Amino acid sequence: MYFSVFQRVCSLSFCQQLSVIWFVLWSQWGTDGAVVHLYVSPSGSDSNTGCAVFFFCPQAIFVELMQGYYDLTSTLTFAHAINGTAVFRAFQGQEVHLTGGRHILSDHFKHVTDTKIQQRLPEVARTKVLELDLTAVGIANLGSLTTYGIRRSTWTAPLELFINGKPLRLAQWPNEKFTNILSVPDGEKGRRFTYNAGGRDVAWTQETEPWVYGWWYWSWADESLPVAHVDAHNHTITLAQDSLYGVRVGHYNPIVPGPYSQQGGYFQVINMLSELDEPGEYYIDRTSKKLYLWPNTPLQTLTSSDIVYVSILSRCIRIESVAQKLNFEDFTVENCRQHGVSIESGHDITFKNMEIKNTGSYAINCEGDCRRVSVLASEIHDTCGGVLIKGGDPKTLTSSEVLLQDNHVWDFSRTAAIPCNAFEIGGVHVTVSHNYIHHGQYTGILWSGNDHVIEYNHVHHMCWNSSDCGAIHSTKDWTWRGNIIRKNHIHHTLRYFPGVEVRGIMLDDEYSSVLIEGNVFYDNEVHANIGGGRDNIIRQNVMYNATKFSIQVDGRGLEPRGHGVYLTKHLQTSFFNTTLWKSRYPELAAILQNHPSAPEGNQIYDNIFYNPPGIKSIQYVGSNLDRKDYFDVHNNFRAYSPGDFWSPKDADFRLRCNAVQWADEEQFPSPVSVEDVGPQVPTGPNYLRARRHPASARTTAVPVACDSSTVAPATTAPRGSYMPDGSSPNTLYPNIPKEGCWFVVDHCPKAPAAEGTHKDDIGTQAGTEEGCLARAAQQWRYCGSSPTGQNVNLVCGVRLTRMFLMKGAMTVAGDGCFIAQYGCQTQNPGFHRDTFAEQHDNASHNEAACLARAAPQWAYCGSHADRPITSIYRPTGNFRTGGAGCWIKILSCPADHTLQGYFYDAWGATNLATDHDRDECLDRADRFWKQCGSHDNAPVTAFYRPSGASRTVP
Repeated sequence: MYFSVFQRVCSLSFCQQLSVIWFVLWSQWGTDGAVVHLYVSPSGSDSNTGCAVFFFCPQAIFVELMQGYYDLTSTLTFAHAINGTAVFRAFQGQEVHLTGGRHILSDHFKHVTDTKIQQRLPEVARTKVLELDLTAVGIANLGSLTTYGIRRSTWTAPLELFINGKPLRLAQWPNEKFTNILSVPDGEKGRRFTYNAGGRDVAWTQETEPWVYGWWYWSWADESLPVAHVDAHNHTITLAQDSLYGVRVGHYNPIVPGPYSQQGGYFQVINMLSELDEPGEYYIDRTSKKLYLWPNTPLQTLTSSDIVYVSILSRCIRIESVAQKLNFEDFTVENCRQHGVSIESGHDITFKNMEIKNTGSYAINCEGDCRRVSVLASEIHDTCGGVLIKGGDPKTLTSSEVLLQDNHVWDFSRTAAIPCNAFEIGGVHVTVSHNYIHHGQYTGILWSGNDHVIEYNHVHHMCWNSSDCGAIHSTKDWTWRGNIIRKNHIHHTLRYFPGVEVRGIMLDDEYSSVLIEGNVFYDNEVHANIGGGRDNIIRQNVMYNATKFSIQVDGRGLEPRGHGVYLTKHLQTSFFNTTLWKSRYPELAAILQNHPSAPEGNQIYDNIFYNPPGIKSIQYVGSNLDRKDYFDVHNNFRAYSPGDFWSPKDADFRLRCNAVQWADEEQFPSPVSVEDVGPQVPTGPNYLRARRHPASARTTAVPVACDSSTVAPATTAPRGSYMPDGSSPNTLYPNIPKEGCWFVVDHCPKAPAAEGTHKDDIGTQAGTEEGCLARAAQQWRYCGSSPTGQNVNLVCGVRLTRMFLMKGAMTVAGDGCFIAQYGCQTQNPGFHRDTFAEQHDNASHNEAACLARAAPQWAYCGSHADRPITSIYRPTGNFRTGGAGCWIKILSCPADHTLQGYFYDAWGATNLATDHDRDECLDRADRFWKQCGSHDNAPVTAFYRPSGASRTVP
């Protein structure tokens, strides 16, 4: 049924028109009916009368904004529920700006004539700087400078200045980068510090409201602070308040970023008239209420065509929780001191093809329980944060249904760094998809909560002003589970400041349980890390050209610096013991039954790595972490050269050559292409529709022919074990036949006839080396298990088979823990009781403690390649060797009979750095097993002797 409509276009001011419209929208008149269009113009007048009258409540109302600038005099607030949907949009794609600022005509700006002000200005600026009398143009609310930076995510800026849509900055020194703190006279918790400003600080003493901004103690914690006093004679600044973490001496070097121990201690001075020395800077004298600026225009002055705004309102748009079903489309929101849009528990709200810029904090801030809020195809830039949004019900794991998709977010940390993320998401199931995010001082996507999906995003040039940072980042929680990061391109997250590494994906401070799969990483310092957490999976990713490590893992929860107390307390306040959570996250339900601070359950497999020589695929930070129950690293592929990818310089990582052969065997999915990440539709309002991000397209270039050549393997190998284990000839018993299983028994009280050298028929009939060597402990027990004076040496020899000779592997049975070595410091070659291990580690009765001694003892003795050390737990005859190199043991290779025996992997050492990369070495077991035909009854074992680690496949 259709109803008649009476509609009259109003000719009111913008605020009056929207007030009338909003009254119409929420008034409960009549019966729901047709779609209505209302037209709003910035040329309306307060003196006009006029209204829009409806005799029904429409199903949808389109508020059509006519071309122009709408300068709000108060926050546009939506505080009532409505029937149907209201859509606010630019009429027919016209250029529309909704501003929280005041437009200042260029003829209000004058050259500086006050000689005192001119003398305070740098000489280079005296003929360039213009001044504006803010009182004369009716501006009294200047706001005030307050501290911004870490832990201040909703900062409200003071009055700021924008010319032709671009922000200017407060005058500062240095104009680029930072200067170091030289000393802290009152200690790191004091407020005084010294510096070297080259004498320019004499002018600072005349400043009325000086501030400083810096990274005072950590290179992941920025903070602006007011200055109490400048002592130009002693080159000392005294802060007016304490820094959050203290102040330390700086070691900032813009050429070479320093290590962890050199982070923090560098700063800038800001809000100083005496430092207004280049285009794009300004200063406000709050006493005289005058603004001074050097225009950032091509002519470095202002003309009538230049559009100048100052920000006035804190928030441009405010949406209260009762206001729902609102759509905003196709216009610009700008010049707001805090948020462009502030929402309290918003439901069914959509922003599409918007531009939001020049805000003091997040462009869109949706606090509380936000449901079905979408930000689509929008341009967000020159803010301090893009979108901060949380929603859903953690107790029931009900989805927020929030969607952030196809957006272009860039230069989103123009003032502070740490609190200003492109997207900060929380709650349950926020989808972040197909966004283009670039150039941020700190993190691009920060997440908390559960079941989020971060996919098909293009993220680059993050963390460029900090360290210990991730382009995609979460931290310090065991309960935020079910999250997925997949099919993104993440690149050029590189560190330029002192401190620890920056990463493409950062799992900080024991964060646990995320799935990272199918991403393409390239040209990052570290592609991804696991910071001591649990149950994280990293699989099926391309990891190309890390500058430090591909993946970095640690066990910080095992150390005193761990966060176990905090994490356990947070766990107990969560819903982890509910039936729903136990079903959804079974590993979390059992976390307290194990060692919760141990990095258990992490898996890293089916990834493709390429790095230049010397760059490890996986770096273990800490000791005793190369355990399968901590980090199950297997079946990864290391590409030999960039030629294994189609065209890395064009971000085209389709696989080819050696890599595609491996991928086919493993059913590795085709890497996501650069054309499939980032926005898939035009972004921003219609008038800006020329896409600002580059149109990504797969290269059509034909790559060069595959280069399967590798470097010839080394001709020298590390020395085999002193106690022969088959990796070298048996020089201890050279005369024993190289066939069968043999005993050498020193003393046998129960059966003296067994003493001497005898062939062991039972061991020979076993037909395997393992079966033969196991007989040593059995024979020792048969002889009486005497604790002294009794050794049973067992040598396993086999006949020559197809060009291969098992080289007399042996073991020793008896009591206690022994070491076999070529010599160490004052000890001579031979077999020696490991007295230290027996006394301190109970190694005479603990096999694991005994065998764990081999690698550290080899390191203690100097890590000489020609002096490996073998630990032997004689009650079982089991042994382990610590030494140099990666060694492969193949008992049978049906597909390639030349690959048998126990040998040093010289090819892997030369081409894959297996001598120094544990995981590369252990992965060789997979490769050789597959090369041998993948037979379950023909296992292959890789031994990484520097740590004593080994892996047998299958």
